[in-house]
Amino acid sequence: MNLSSSSSVQKKGILARNTFINLAGKGLPLLFAVIAIPFVIKGLGTDRFGVLTIIWTVIGYFGLFDMGLGRATTKFVADQEARGEPLAPVIITSILLLMGFGLAGGGLIYGLTPYLVKHLLNTPSQLVSETVQSFYLLSVSIPVVLGAVGARGVLQAQQRFGLVNAVKIPASIINYVSPLLILPFTHHLQYIVLLLVIERAISFVVYLYFSLRGQHLLALSGYSFWKWSKNLLGFGLWLALSNVVSPIMVYMDRFIIGTILTMSAVAYYTTPYEVINRIGIISGSFMGVMFPAFSVYFLQGEEKLAAAYKKSVRYVLFIIIPIVTFLLFAAHPLLHLWLGEKFALQSTTVLQILAVGIFINSVARISGTLIQAAGRPDVRAKLHLIELPVYLALLWYLTHWLGINGVALAWLIRVFVDWLLLFYVGNRLTFFTIDWMPMLRKVSIIVLSVCAGMIIARQINSDIGTLGYAIACGLVVLYATWRYILQETEQQKLISLVLEMRSKVISGVSETGGRD
Repeated sequence: MNLSSSSSVQKKGILARNTFINLAGKGLPLLFAVIAIPFVIKGLGTDRFGVLTIIWTVIGYFGLFDMGLGRATTKFVADQEARGEPLAPVIITSILLLMGFGLAGGGLIYGLTPYLVKHLLNTPSQLVSETVQSFYLLSVSIPVVLGAVGARGVLQAQQRFGLVNAVKIPASIINYVSPLLILPFTHHLQYIVLLLVIERAISFVVYLYFSLRGQHLLALSGYSFWKWSKNLLGFGLWLALSNVVSPIMVYMDRFIIGTILTMSAVAYYTTPYEVINRIGIISGSFMGVMFPAFSVYFLQGEEKLAAAYKKSVRYVLFIIIPIVTFLLFAAHPLLHLWLGEKFALQSTTVLQILAVGIFINSVARISGTLIQAAGRPDVRAKLHLIELPVYLALLWYLTHWLGINGVALAWLIRVFVDWLLLFYVGNRLTFFTIDWMPMLRKVSIIVLSVCAGMIIARQINSDIGTLGYAIACGLVVLYATWRYILQETEQQKLISLVLEMRSKVISGVSETGGRD
């Protein structure tokens, strides 16, 4: 298949630039979260904060409950653009379908709220009323949350990640800062949720405007709704199943903690989980850019797809391993200085276990994305269906046995098994073979060195000393991954890209200064 030269994926250097943009777009809100969360916990209390984390969870869950249409939209828009064909029929059909599913999802939350709050969760009696009202408000936001998924998928297919992040960054920041804006006036959760609902609605309108701007809109009779509904749902069917099952495995842990343990335990687990989960923005940002690229390269043949796959693995390892090394060494002093000794005692082991898990999960995402780009979204869904009952049973057992440390251990076991299965299936589905042994030997040496370093770290008694040691070890591992994991051409490209971005920043500052 010959692709149009106007295809966004074909533009030189755009994949690397968009990956950096995605990283910045997800990293900046994390900085605000790190600063805001201690004040939010202090202002709301651990019980209210535990409820708020579940509200964030529900919003995140339904952002994924899109019947696979978000990623299907990205694929078909990228295909249409590559062929030079109209995009509006795909866009309109996708958004209408998504908002319809959003209405159904919002109605489901509204109907289940009394049972969820009063019976399923151990909600403190003094918080029942405001929690019920918060969930009712939350149900209103689901249609626009899903509508935004479709509109954002259009922009991602066109590699317009700068625009996507220009909307996402302030929206994500508000997600963490909104409680601080409300706390001077009231501690009631429903007012925080109301602000979140307004923010989601504004984000949807902006995404919709830019996804349709410049498109030739037709009369309603001119749209092939049935055709595009069939195409989108046909591709998204297995993705939809995966998007239903996967969040259950991702988010069920805190519901089980809330049922078996306490809402305070939810906070002790969720806080390090949210920090660790943000590290997943690295592979998530990269795979968001690489999915349409993998799809195009898969049509072009073995050479480009194999090169992109191997390069993705090297880049993810280069960034992830040093970060995980630092967190393994610095878990206790970080939590102690950030949230206090009580949080550190409860959450240090959780943070360390989850750090290992996010390393494995980050690499697994590459194989998962490759499988979807190969036109086999059913594989991931089938694996999730097999994993789900085993994981839930393991989660229930380990929560009773080890508390929140057991919850983290269950998650680590799940992502490890998931990685093995995805790696095996991904290699079977693609038409190229890769000798992984040289890279595996290098990674093994680095991992063993990190384990030896942890033994030394246990002998350091002060927080500052441990942090200093953790930073030093992280930098050493960063050099090792730069030297032994990346290829020389990749090192040069990264240096060139950083220098180019630095030049643009300096140029922009100079121009602003001149105008002033």
